[in-house]
Amino acid sequence: MSAINAEVKERPFFTILTASLNGAATIGDTLQSIRSQTFGGFEHIVLDGGSRDGTQEVLRAWEDSYPLIWKSEHDLGIADALNKGLRLARGEYILVLQADDRFCNPDSLGKIHDCLAGNPCDFLILPVLFDHPEKGRLLLKPVRTLWWNHFKFIFCHQGCFENRRVFERIGEFRTAFSMTFDYDHFYRALAAGCSVRFESFPATAMGGHGVSSCPSLLRRRLAEEYLVQRMNETHLLWRMLQQMFRMLYLPYKHLTCPALRKANGQDG
Repeated sequence: MSAINAEVKERPFFTILTASLNGAATIGDTLQSIRSQTFGGFEHIVLDGGSRDGTQEVLRAWEDSYPLIWKSEHDLGIADALNKGLRLARGEYILVLQADDRFCNPDSLGKIHDCLAGNPCDFLILPVLFDHPEKGRLLLKPVRTLWWNHFKFIFCHQGCFENRRVFERIGEFRTAFSMTFDYDHFYRALAAGCSVRFESFPATAMGGHGVSSCPSLLRRRLAEEYLVQRMNETHLLWRMLQQMFRMLYLPYKHLTCPALRKANGQDG
C-alpha cells in the first residue's frame, strides 16, 4: 500500500464526490487532475448511473492508481447519486467535482488544506474557472453578499468546500430538485446559520457540458430556483421581494437568452 493510501486509510481530510452518466469523453481528465494532486489526504468517490459509453472501463483503469472508490448502478438523478456518495464519505470536507470538471493545478488541494486546517468553517467558497463553449475560459466569481442568495444561487458548486457537519445538521441533497439541489441545500444551510468564508483564488475548473451549463434547460432551471425559494423562505418580506425579482428577471432573460426565447416558441 502506498503512503497516500495509508494516509487515507486513517481518515481523509477531503472527500471528492463525482456523479457521472455516460461521461467517458471527459471523465479521464477529471480523474487525471485528481490523481495528480500533491496533497495526499483525500478520497474520491464516483457514483456512475449505469453508463453505457465506456465510463466504467475508464474508472476501472484508474482504480488502483489513487484512493478511488466507484460503483455503477441506477440512480434517481444527480442528487440521489451524490447522496449515495455522502453515505460512504469519510472526509472532513466535501467537494463535488463532476465528470467534466477538474482541479486547476496539482497543488490546488494543498492550498485549500492550508486555508482550512487552522481556520475551519462550514463553507469555504472560491471562484471557478469556466470553459465556456463560445466565450472561452471565464472566471466565475462568487457573490459575497449573502442576502443575494434569496434571489439567485451565489456561487458555483465546484468552488464549494463544505464541512461534513453541515450535512449532519440539515440533511442530504433533496432529490426533488433535479437541477437546483445545490441551491436548495445552500439556502437551507444559510437559514440554519452556517458559516461562510471566501478566498479569491480558483482551485477548480468547470466544464461546459454539464446540465447546469446547458442553455436549452434554462427555463426549467429558473422554475426550480423559484420553487426552492417558495419551499424554504419563511419571511413574508423576502417572499414578496422574490416575486418582484422574478417579474423583472424573467423578461430580462427572455431578451438576453436566445435559448429561452426558442423554448417559448418566440424565435423562428
